[in-house]
Order: sequence, then structure tokens, then C-alpha cells
Amino acid sequence: MIQGQYASSGHQPLAHVPERSRLLQQHPVLLPFLLLCGSVGAGIASFFSSALFPLLAFTGLPVGTLCLALACVLGIAGLLTGITGILEHIDRHCFKAAIGLKPKEQSYGN
Repeated sequence: MIQGQYASSGHQPLAHVPERSRLLQQHPVLLPFLLLCGSVGAGIASFFSSALFPLLAFTGLPVGTLCLALACVLGIAGLLTGITGILEHIDRHCFKAAIGLKPKEQSYGN
């Protein structure tokens, strides 16, 4: 599309980039780190599940399997959150660089 079409149709040429929360802007690694630490903690808790959760063991629930499933979910969520954060960082960096670029105007000597 050419620039005149944007003005006539009312569309903006640049996409709106949503803002992240202040905590995630200051500490972008915090959430993936906490999820991965929770995954490791749930994995360790699965080895000692009968001692840590005697009430659940008394009812006959498979506590070790429950802890391992929670560890899997937290680990996958932590990895995906970390990968998404890296991709957002790269995308924002490239987006800012693309905005800063202006096309060079060429003048031909007549």
C-alpha cells in the first residue's frame, strides 16, 4: 500500500505493541525462573511425597505421580515462557531498529 491509502482508509501503518507489566519489564527472567524452580521443587517433592503429604498418601492418591505431573507442567510452562520472552525481546529490538530506518532519497544530477 502507498502512504496515501493509509490516510484515506484511516488505518495506521504500524501495529500497536502491547505494553508489559512494570515488574516484567524490570525483571524479564523472573517468571520463567520461578516456573522452572517450581518444577524442580515439585520434582524433588515427588521423591519424598509420602513423608511430605501423609494425608494424601493416607487417602490412597498417587502423590508421587501428581507431583511429577505438576513438575512437568511447570517445566514446560517455564520453557515456553522463557522462549516467548526471548522472541519478544528480539522482535522489539528489530521493531525499534526498523522504525529508526528511513528510506534514502536519491537525487539524480540532471
